Amino acid sequence: MTSSMMRWAGFLPLGVLWILPLLLGLWASFVAALDGAGWVSLFSHPQFWPALKLSLVTGTLSLVISAIIAFLIVAALYQSVAWQRLQGLMGGFLALPHLAFAVGFGFLIMPSGLLARMTGLVMGWADPPQWITTQDPYGMSLVAALVLKEAPFLIWLIASLLGRTDFAQMLQGHWRIGQSLGHGNASIWLTLFIPQILLRLKWPLLVVWVYGASVVDMALVIGPTQPPTLAVIIWSDLNNVDLAINDRGTAGAWFLTATLAVIAVAVHGVLTFATTLFKSFYARGPGHGHISSTTGLALLIGLAAIYGLVLLVFGIMSIGALWPYPSLVPTQFRFAAWEQAISSPQPLLNSLSFAVAASIAALAMAIVWLETMAEKRDRYLLVLAVAALALPALLIADGQYLAFLQVGLTGHWSGVFLAHLTPVFAYVFVVLKGPYRAFDPRYRSVSLGLNTSALRFLFAVKFPLMKLVLASTLAIGIGVGIAQYVSVQLVSSGRIPTLTIEAVTLASGGNRQLLAVYSLTLALVPLIAFIAAARLGRRLP
Repeated sequence: MTSSMMRWAGFLPLGVLWILPLLLGLWASFVAALDGAGWVSLFSHPQFWPALKLSLVTGTLSLVISAIIAFLIVAALYQSVAWQRLQGLMGGFLALPHLAFAVGFGFLIMPSGLLARMTGLVMGWADPPQWITTQDPYGMSLVAALVLKEAPFLIWLIASLLGRTDFAQMLQGHWRIGQSLGHGNASIWLTLFIPQILLRLKWPLLVVWVYGASVVDMALVIGPTQPPTLAVIIWSDLNNVDLAINDRGTAGAWFLTATLAVIAVAVHGVLTFATTLFKSFYARGPGHGHISSTTGLALLIGLAAIYGLVLLVFGIMSIGALWPYPSLVPTQFRFAAWEQAISSPQPLLNSLSFAVAASIAALAMAIVWLETMAEKRDRYLLVLAVAALALPALLIADGQYLAFLQVGLTGHWSGVFLAHLTPVFAYVFVVLKGPYRAFDPRYRSVSLGLNTSALRFLFAVKFPLMKLVLASTLAIGIGVGIAQYVSVQLVSSGRIPTLTIEAVTLASGGNRQLLAVYSLTLALVPLIAFIAAARLGRRLP
């Protein structure tokens, strides 16, 4: 078989299983959005403009605040003793899915939650405070949940960027020069490091912002209700039995996407202009501002404490049958919710099957692409991967539902698998591309000299040496797959229960014990995957 035939044979599964469903979904959604009646109905919706404002405010605030926290922590701990462990710690935080964290954070801050109980014991409160701490009309609880989830992600990204040899060496040179001119670490970071990092992380920052402005599951659990965010209104329209209302939802998904795109272009222009700070840095007088490592450690400990409390609340609520306020622990314990979950394992089994199958398929297709395609062609696939992550999940899921409906894939395992594969492959390819392309080619040269076949080289040399990267990538895929909600609910037509579907349903007023069980399970699956990946990476090949 010629090299050209091998490339096409390797490309075929990727084209059929990932590229085609993605493009057909976008096309189907675009065609559906051409119906003018849907747009008229959208703009006449009484909650449309307030909901749009809420979406933009919550998405923007969550990005700005999480970025500030991330840069404060990284700048304070940069080159400190804790710096080497920072990235691994953030990986543990990232293992907790957004939906599970939102549920646990809601349990934590609600008027009768653990924080109110701890405060009530000190203040002597006999009853829960009459505070609106979840689903507040301004969306601040949603912003807080998004910030606490996105800040670790941004810290991980910044630490990864600073760990790149070429970029790290350049910044080290700037760091020494800046210090020799009398600048403190705060001045160096603010005027030199941050502008350069922002420009290199513009796509991840865009993904974070779009996610915050268009998130559905977290908004349903902890977001405002009167009005809700625009994403929730769109979601309600897409799930309506009335086809005219469905068209309004499709129009809303495109309008939200277009609005975010216009704003993103404007912001990109501002960030590009910010590079002038770099040019004028050395011409300025020395700035003596200093960020203490104590500040970074305090913020980091605060983040870790909140994540720990969330997991603690899950554990307590999953077995607490009677928990009167202001007691810190339940007065009665029952395992009825765990027994119910164990006796009905279908949601867990479905979630696991989709997440594991999509992750393995995504990893295999990414490896085949990287092995058979020239590196210069990566940019084409990277554009599609970024589009799959940067476009609102509502838009892609709606389009895939419409496209799959035409070929009879809705409500079937194969259709939901393809819907999972869309974000999973995008994350897997983006994460794997850099380390895989950076593999030392001299190993292959030596194997060729020993007359070793390509397959034997892969399985005997390359894969064992890259097992930590491959295992971590697979764990990331499982974490992304297990957390899918919008695509699962639409493409499955509600006929295939998963952990996320059950959690969102129960969050609207169902059994809190069972909700805690499903949420804790949702958190443990990716956590176990990340721990397994880390252990595998430490073993000798």
